[in-house]
Amino acid sequence: MSRYLRLFTLVISHEYLADMPGNMRFVPSAACAALMEREGLLLRHTPHGAELWREERALPASDALLPLAFAVFSCDPQLQYCTDWPVAPPLRYVSNGGDELLRAETLAGSGAARQPLLSVEIDHRQGARGDTGHKTYRIALASKKIHWKYFFTGNLAGKKLSIVDLDAPDGDRGIGFAASAMPATEDGTAYTSEGPLPMQRLPQQRLQLREEGGAGKVLIRRLPNANMEKLGKERGRDGRSMIVAEIYIHQ
Repeated sequence: MSRYLRLFTLVISHEYLADMPGNMRFVPSAACAALMEREGLLLRHTPHGAELWREERALPASDALLPLAFAVFSCDPQLQYCTDWPVAPPLRYVSNGGDELLRAETLAGSGAARQPLLSVEIDHRQGARGDTGHKTYRIALASKKIHWKYFFTGNLAGKKLSIVDLDAPDGDRGIGFAASAMPATEDGTAYTSEGPLPMQRLPQQRLQLREEGGAGKVLIRRLPNANMEKLGKERGRDGRSMIVAEIYIHQ
């Protein structure tokens, strides 16, 4: 039975997901597939990316440069829209043989019928025979930041409200909210976050609704967090239109 050694690991993380699910598919380019066949390389998918392995008997006697290119597809359509891309898509992430954190560049004109989420190009320099160490390459995707907007109806609409960030450091307000510059529903009121917040599939924010003034009576111990399912438009304090994640509460 052939024995294989791991050459490198590619790890993709995403702020929206906390980590990357195992639904990423790496497809080698035609040239990369031919190289893998010729050099005895195997691609193995992992829950967080992929690994490249090489048949031990095929290890070279001296350092060898392996130019590898993969298109990366995802089954999650939300990733296209919840990612804060560092450059204009479509993207390719590249290394020069030494980088562990891959660099993002805009991929010039791709004519593929189905666009990948991104592409990866790695010039991996493999150690000489007997060098069993392996390298880890990383891609860290940031989540899109969006203002949150709470709509309150029912008895809450007639009260002066305060949204409190329970995780704010001592002496710091933390995440702040202010009355919306745009009207809410006819019988409701709305509050918008003063700054954009990174979107997460399982948000970590702990926000509490209190009645403003006096002892600050707690009205809702934990407010629901925003998600990507309900998006709307808001006019910012500078007059510009912006996207908001909407949360509706009736009580």
